[in-house]
Amino acid sequence: MCTVLDAELWGILDGLNLILERGYGSVLIQTDSLEAVNVIQEESFGGSTSALVRRIRQLLDTVRLWKIQHISRDKNKIADGLVQMVHERRSGLRVFEDSLL
Repeated sequence: MCTVLDAELWGILDGLNLILERGYGSVLIQTDSLEAVNVIQEESFGGSTSALVRRIRQLLDTVRLWKIQHISRDKNKIADGLVQMVHERRSGLRVFEDSLL
């Protein structure tokens, strides 16, 4: 059991780990969670997500260039594509090198 914010942050952390394993030097994080954007950008990490946020920040510190931005849910076509995959019951790990757009 976790909060919606924790789930968003775990998704960001997992994505960062995959990106770093593949050796990418630049990262663009797009999320429809404004709260996740704010907590990652803040300098003080209070609350139950603090260890998770610190780990995300540690990984981002190893990246040459990174940016995080809020994108509205209705404009987030990649997330819509992922949701569609779940509804179609396609399971297993999928890594996308290119956008689903």
